[in-house]
Amino acid sequence: MDCRNFAKAADVMGMSQPAISKNIKKLEDHLDVKLFERGRHGAEPTKYAEAIERRAKLLLTESRLIQAEVEALRGSHKGQLMIGGAPPFMSKILPEALHLFRKRWPEVHIHVDHGLSPLLFSALERGQFDFIVSIPPVHLLHNELTSIELKYKHERSLVMRRDHPLSRTDDVSLEQLAKYPWVVARGLGNWKKISSVFLMAGLEPPKIAIETTSNTLTKALIEQDNYICGLNKDIFDLEEQNGILTCRSHKSLFKPRTAYITHRRRSPLSAPARNMIEIIKNVCRTLYEATP
Repeated sequence: MDCRNFAKAADVMGMSQPAISKNIKKLEDHLDVKLFERGRHGAEPTKYAEAIERRAKLLLTESRLIQAEVEALRGSHKGQLMIGGAPPFMSKILPEALHLFRKRWPEVHIHVDHGLSPLLFSALERGQFDFIVSIPPVHLLHNELTSIELKYKHERSLVMRRDHPLSRTDDVSLEQLAKYPWVVARGLGNWKKISSVFLMAGLEPPKIAIETTSNTLTKALIEQDNYICGLNKDIFDLEEQNGILTCRSHKSLFKPRTAYITHRRRSPLSAPARNMIEIIKNVCRTLYEATP
């Protein structure tokens, strides 16, 4: 940590730099370890400091949850709510759930962040979210987390522009798909599964033109050229309704997956979090339970 970072930390905490240094020294003496070592770029944290940082972040999260719980019990209906959401939930489910929640509890400050499941789960484990809503790979679910299954219809399809050469083909073959470049969601591991389907059929997998974590960029690219991508239907629903993009189902490439609300098992949920979870569950039931 160089002088500029120390100054920034001091400003955030409302403390002087000497006061921060003094507290660090006290903590080092108490724990009998070195928290910072001088390196080429100034003072650098040791493994002990990194371990303390992880625990400190969880403590700060728990402190926020305690405050929110006390305020809820007091009947003030204030507090904070930190939610992580995967892209498929950003167009329908979370907007409707947030609308319903704020009609009843307008004083609660809500922060919503979006991302792919691996990044969301990593942030959840560090205490950055009260809960996340996602369609995670099974390996991300473990005993330290509690997962609530949602009534959600996961529809992943082949997406292409309206005038793509394959857009009028009802039964698109693997041979046809292999001829066109693909845009792939980076970091999800879906491409390995898709590639294995082509390899099992004795075909070389399609070429990846672009990897990205941005669905906005993905849709823009598909509109411009003969790319193909596998997307959840909720992500491109508006573009399909407006005749910009079209989709084709392909059961051999895309298998049904389960959606979950996930939170940390050892961290009790605040009242706002519990209320929001119930609203999200109800929204999913309304939107998808009766869908054929």
